[in-house]
Amino acid sequence: MTQSAWTRDGRPVDAAAIPSAEWESLKQVAQLGDFMMPCCKAPAVLKTSINGLPFFAHLSDECGTAPETKWHKAGKAAVLAALTSMGIQGCDEVPGRSPRGDKWEADVLFSVSGRTIVIELQRSYQHLRDFTRRQERYTASAVECYWLVRPQTFITLGKATSRLMLKRDFGNVFPPGGIGTGMLPELPVAMLDTEGEQLVQFGEFKTAKVPIWLAGILDGAYQYRRGSWNLG
Repeated sequence: MTQSAWTRDGRPVDAAAIPSAEWESLKQVAQLGDFMMPCCKAPAVLKTSINGLPFFAHLSDECGTAPETKWHKAGKAAVLAALTSMGIQGCDEVPGRSPRGDKWEADVLFSVSGRTIVIELQRSYQHLRDFTRRQERYTASAVECYWLVRPQTFITLGKATSRLMLKRDFGNVFPPGGIGTGMLPELPVAMLDTEGEQLVQFGEFKTAKVPIWLAGILDGAYQYRRGSWNLG
């Protein structure tokens, strides 16, 4: 199940952004193929959970897409659908190049009020130096980059960033106030669960729906505080 899908004509849609009465009506009139699953473009069925959560599901409840690809595609669809619900045009797989000629390709890119912002989604393991190198390419290109990763990737990355932070910023002495999640101020990373309500999780185990998290980036509420990236 997922809250995001594609329409027949390729537009991202967020089920949570559709009023409940309209969703129930849509369930009655939608034809097979009007909506497609983000992971495999198979026809999506509109459903409502016992808790009243609207969502899209596979017709056969099965998907042959590899787990990594499934998470990545579902994550991109969630971000693009959230941007659409906010009235912002987002584009996926956008290529670019830094002033030094280093190439990059953004998972999702959008521009607001003179700011160019990229959301990168990383499910599989990636060394800290690769996160850092890719982040520096965006910074050199005057692009803001924010990362969404799956929980296990966040935990693995957090071990590396915590070690670096303790050595670099605290002389290997654990500070009395702790280091939060141990993330770095130059590397904004949060977790994304692509199932259910598609929640973003960040510092202090707080969560927010994708549109709220994106709004926090735009209005400056999503900031680095005491070792964690967090909404105010």
